[in-house]
Amino acid sequence: MPLDAQDGSIPLIQRQDVIFFASLLRGLEGSIYPILQQAKVPIDLYSSESNYDYLPENTVKNLIQALGERLELQEFIRLISSACKNIYIPMFIRRLSQNDSLRAVLDEFAEQLKSNITHTKVYTQFSGGSWWLVREKEGVDELWFTHAELFSVIFICELLSALTANKWRPKQVGVQSSNASVFCTLPQLARSQFFTNRPVTAVSIDENLMMAPVCHPYISTKEHVTPVSSSACFLGTFKLAIQPYLSMGKLPIKAAAQILNLHVRTLQRRLAKEQVQYGAVIEEMVLEQTLDLLKCPSLKITSIAIRMGYSDAAHFTRAFKRQMNMTPTQYRRQFFNLKVTLVLNRDY
Repeated sequence: MPLDAQDGSIPLIQRQDVIFFASLLRGLEGSIYPILQQAKVPIDLYSSESNYDYLPENTVKNLIQALGERLELQEFIRLISSACKNIYIPMFIRRLSQNDSLRAVLDEFAEQLKSNITHTKVYTQFSGGSWWLVREKEGVDELWFTHAELFSVIFICELLSALTANKWRPKQVGVQSSNASVFCTLPQLARSQFFTNRPVTAVSIDENLMMAPVCHPYISTKEHVTPVSSSACFLGTFKLAIQPYLSMGKLPIKAAAQILNLHVRTLQRRLAKEQVQYGAVIEEMVLEQTLDLLKCPSLKITSIAIRMGYSDAAHFTRAFKRQMNMTPTQYRRQFFNLKVTLVLNRDY
């Protein structure tokens, strides 16, 4: 059942992260495409021609849940541990530049995580005489939460093991789930004391490790990443979340609500609050993307029509002319004539 949206923006996750999670399905028996479709992953996820960077976070929640339902617990743990250790965590570490202390590295990691996923908060904290790495995430009563929290704990274990040359072992672990038995099977947590039903997920870190310098061969010059603010406006994050699905044609509001896990009335109300209507927003976004595609001379009009969800070029042309008072071919010719004129004026 879809949830009512709370005040704030739509949870987003970077496309490269969705690709990572989708790749984990390849070891499953049978075709993965029905799973991707059920998870609301757009069909052009792997296409180099697609021009979106973010997707709704729901896609990853659905993929993790699908993995959890199809794999035995130990198979799930082995797959996630291996993928995090060899693929996912090195991707994050390569973007780090701090090495003065583990705390500095983790604080930098927490900051860069904001550019990958907007509604998961990770931070270091000194509490009760101990240092902690803390993860805040809502949705503990949702079906996907247990497997998602297990993934997060596995990720944290592999991250801290990598940054401390396998010296890290937590004395205490807090989890939001009510059952700690699945977490106890992780090698790094075998001797930890567990606390369940906590408001956050947290692992303790010895102070001597927290303040020690970090030596890792992947830490290099920092790559600047601009995060999408979790406090961004609803309309802005709505556009980022729904853009990957525009190729489905005239996306009905019911389909958009299902993709975003919202009630239709909630979506309408949130857009109305920003003084826009769903249909007008989608039409504007489709037109904007169409104009960008027409500026690429190697793309045929028929290919653009199909990509934007039209059955043929004739339907596409009629719809475009209604909005722009010219055909797609005329727009393309006008654009390139203007471009040539600007170049000539600059040269002379």
